[in-house]
Amino acid sequence: MNIKYLFGAAVLSAGMLASCQDDVSGMGGSLVSGEVTITVDSIQTALECESVYYDSFDGRNSTKLLGRISVPEYGSLECSFVSQMMSATKMNIPDSIGVEDLDSMRLVLSVPRGSLTGDSLAPQQLKVFRLDRQLPSDISTAFDPEGYYDASSPMGVRSYTLSNIAKGDSALKRDSYVRIPVEMPVSFARDLFEKYRADDPVFQWPSSFNEYFPGIYVEQNFGNGCVANISRAEFFTYWHRINRTYDMQPDSTYAYVDHVVRDSVCLMSSQPEVLSSNLIDYKVSDYIKGLADAGKAVATTPGGYMINFKFPIRRLLDAYHAHGDGMSVVSSLRMYIPAQAIENEYGLTAAPYLLMVKKSEKDAFFKENKVPDGVNSFYAAYNSDQRNYQFSSMRSYFLQILESEKKGETIDDEDMEFTLVPVAITTETVENYNSSVVYVTRCQPYLTKPTMTELEMDKATICFTYSTQQID
Repeated sequence: MNIKYLFGAAVLSAGMLASCQDDVSGMGGSLVSGEVTITVDSIQTALECESVYYDSFDGRNSTKLLGRISVPEYGSLECSFVSQMMSATKMNIPDSIGVEDLDSMRLVLSVPRGSLTGDSLAPQQLKVFRLDRQLPSDISTAFDPEGYYDASSPMGVRSYTLSNIAKGDSALKRDSYVRIPVEMPVSFARDLFEKYRADDPVFQWPSSFNEYFPGIYVEQNFGNGCVANISRAEFFTYWHRINRTYDMQPDSTYAYVDHVVRDSVCLMSSQPEVLSSNLIDYKVSDYIKGLADAGKAVATTPGGYMINFKFPIRRLLDAYHAHGDGMSVVSSLRMYIPAQAIENEYGLTAAPYLLMVKKSEKDAFFKENKVPDGVNSFYAAYNSDQRNYQFSSMRSYFLQILESEKKGETIDDEDMEFTLVPVAITTETVENYNSSVVYVTRCQPYLTKPTMTELEMDKATICFTYSTQQID
C-alpha cells in the first residue's frame, strides 16, 4: 500500500503544522490494497467577523454573583441576584423544642475561598429582600426586580469583607468557604416551623412552597472593588434548650446544674432545581468599545461582547472535491484561533471556554439547556501555553454539509454563520475498561468571573484531513 501526503499551501508555524499532522498517525491500516492519498489541507485564513454587544442573556446559573468592581481597561460591573428557595424535606429539630425556643435565624451565603474578583479586603454591604410575587420563567440578566419586593422593608442588612468573615462562628466555620451570615427576623423562622409542625400543605410540593415564599432578592447596597462567587444560599434557624445534669461541685458535693445547649438546622436553600438568576449591570470601558469599533474580535464576561463570524465551509468543499469524491473519507476537521487576555491591572484572564454555535440557534441553545453536539455547536478550552482555542470535533458538521450538497440543497449563510460565546462547561467522565470518555453535561454563559479576551480571527488556522483511495 502506498500512502501519499498532500498539504495546503498556507505557511504555518512548526507547532501548528505538527498538530495538524498528528491527526493522520496510524491511518490506513484497515484499507484494502491500493494507493491511499491522505490529504491535510492546512488553511490559514482571515475569518470574516464582528464583535457584537449584548446586554441581556440567560442568567440562570448555580453560581451567584454579588458585588461591584471597576477596572479601567474592562469597565464597571455590578451584580445582584434573585432566587427561589427549596424547603427542607425534614427539619431535624427535637420534639422537645417548641417554637419559642427558636431564638435566631440567618441567611448564610457561602463563597468558596478564592472565588472572587478584586480585593477581598474591600468593605461591602448587602441587603436581602423577600419577594412578594413569583419570578417569571423567562428571566434574564436584564430582569428588573422592581415591583417584586418592598424596597423599604429589607429582611436583613450586612456589612462585610471577604477576607475572613465568620471565622469565629463554630456553626459556620468551614475551611474551604468564606461565609456571609445575614441576620433574619426570627418571627419568619417561627412561622415556618409552626407550619411544618402542623403538616401545612405548603411543604407538599416546591410549587406550593414558592407560593408561600416566592424567594429573595439580594442586592449590593454599598462598596466597590470586589465581586464574589456565591455557591450556596441557605436559611438556618438556631435554637437553645436546657440540659440539666447532676454534677460534682467544687466542694465535692453534688447538685443539679443547667447547661444551655445550642444547635441549628437548615430550613431552606437555593438549589440547582429552583429558579434563580444573576442580575448583571456591565458598562463596557471605552477601551474595549474602541477595540470592537476598530474591527477587533473581543469577547467579555459576564455580558458585553460576543463574536459573530463566517466559517469558510465552501472553501473546504472545493478542496475536498478537487481531490476526487470517489472513495474519499473525511478523517478530521479542526480549527485553531489565536487568543489572549487583554492586559489589565486586576489580572482578568481570557475566558476558559468558548462555545461556537450557529448564530441562528444561539438563543435556543441556552434556553433549552443544550450541550455541544459537534454538528451545530462546538466548544474549545483556552490553552494558555499556546494561547489559542482549538475546536477539534467538527467532522460531523462537514459531513452534514456534504450530505446536504449531495441532495441538491443550497448551502446558505445560515450554514456558515456562527457565534463565539464564553461559557462554563460541566463534564462527566465515564470509565470503560482501560479507557475513559468525557461527556459535557452542562454548558452555560460564563458568569463565574469577569474576563476579556481578544481573538486573532485574521490568523485562524483550519486543519482538514481526508483520504482518497485508488484500488489496484
